[in-house]
Amino acid sequence: MFTVRQLQVFTILFLILSGCTSTIRGSELSLEYYNLGNAYYDLADYDKSILYYQKAISIDSDNRKAHFNLAMAYIADGRAVEAQAVLEELLVQDPKNQNLLEALAFSYHAQGQTLRAIEIYRQILEATPANNKVRYNLGMLLWKVEQKEGALEVFSAIVRDDPEDLEALYNRGELLLELGSIEKAVEVFEAYLQSRPDGADAYMHLADAYRIQERYDRALDAYAQALIYDEKRAEAWFFSAVIQLTKIEDPDRGLTALSEALEGGFKNQEAIAALLADPALLERDRVETLLQKNGLLPPQVEAPG
Repeated sequence: MFTVRQLQVFTILFLILSGCTSTIRGSELSLEYYNLGNAYYDLADYDKSILYYQKAISIDSDNRKAHFNLAMAYIADGRAVEAQAVLEELLVQDPKNQNLLEALAFSYHAQGQTLRAIEIYRQILEATPANNKVRYNLGMLLWKVEQKEGALEVFSAIVRDDPEDLEALYNRGELLLELGSIEKAVEVFEAYLQSRPDGADAYMHLADAYRIQERYDRALDAYAQALIYDEKRAEAWFFSAVIQLTKIEDPDRGLTALSEALEGGFKNQEAIAALLADPALLERDRVETLLQKNGLLPPQVEAPG
């Protein structure tokens, strides 16, 4: 679920140094350490970025941007509990700061406390209901905890407000497919592909939807389109083979597609078992031979010959 769709994270804050010539030396040194922390953060050297943010704070405890960036570095370094503590201290001083609340929600998510993160995102949206970054993150977390109807509602709202948000549109289509709203899913993926005609993943979902609808010619066309952009996609080859070997009686193309799927590393035992269980399967002996050669023939199925 989380391949074409990841949680949106936070950009490290940078302080503009112009106009600081009148500051005292301590503040200037704190800013120097702060910027060193930013530089190491950009290099993904989080240990050093943490060190320099801490140095900046030890000299100027009022450097709130250093506190915030320290929390972000903690999260990036896998130390979300420490990030939470820093953010909660900042929120004591500024309890309605949405950047802090977003970061706190993300720190809870990083700790695996997804339901708490969801609560905070909902709290933020009460104040700013059109905050798309927060809505997107909320939708992803609802999806993660299997609250698919809620996630669908979130992504549908984003698309209503911004029809050009293709990532939200894609997520809406995938959720519709998972929830069994096949006709609506087809409409969404067809619309998505109008704007992004090279979307191999979208073609795969569209093909799966067509296959469920028993629109086999269209399913084959969609799998073929996916293979144009990713010729090694084993799932596209396999389900093309399934259609050709069980639905439209094209065994030569079906066996070729099955060979491509197996060469591409297809190993889904459940899908293979379903194919073998289909009484309409053509060229059963040759199918089982191919599976046996690749070590994928289920043990309850005897090899031919």
